[in-house]
Amino acid sequence: MALLSMCLPILPGKKEKWLEMMNTINEVSAKAEMDKSREDAGVHERTFLQETPDGDFVILTFEGENPAESLGKIMASAPEEFATFALDVHGMDMNGPPPPLPQLFYDSRT
Repeated sequence: MALLSMCLPILPGKKEKWLEMMNTINEVSAKAEMDKSREDAGVHERTFLQETPDGDFVILTFEGENPAESLGKIMASAPEEFATFALDVHGMDMNGPPPPLPQLFYDSRT
């Protein structure tokens, strides 16, 4: 199983909006829908909040056979409401190509 992780900024003044969306996503009915979209894309996603003195970031991990391809599927199938949210809170255009993928520089098991 392959792993992809990435970091997205939470733009200044948008943390509360991000937290509200995470609360909404984790409600039972919304979580089931979100979980299904990730299952359909063939990936297991985890989302972390990293608070730093220089700003807040979201750390995303995707595990699956081809997590980069899965990320593209997730972006292409995102509901308009979520796409608008991603642009407003992260500056990420879900209707465009995926952002550049991170490079792995160290792996303790290889």
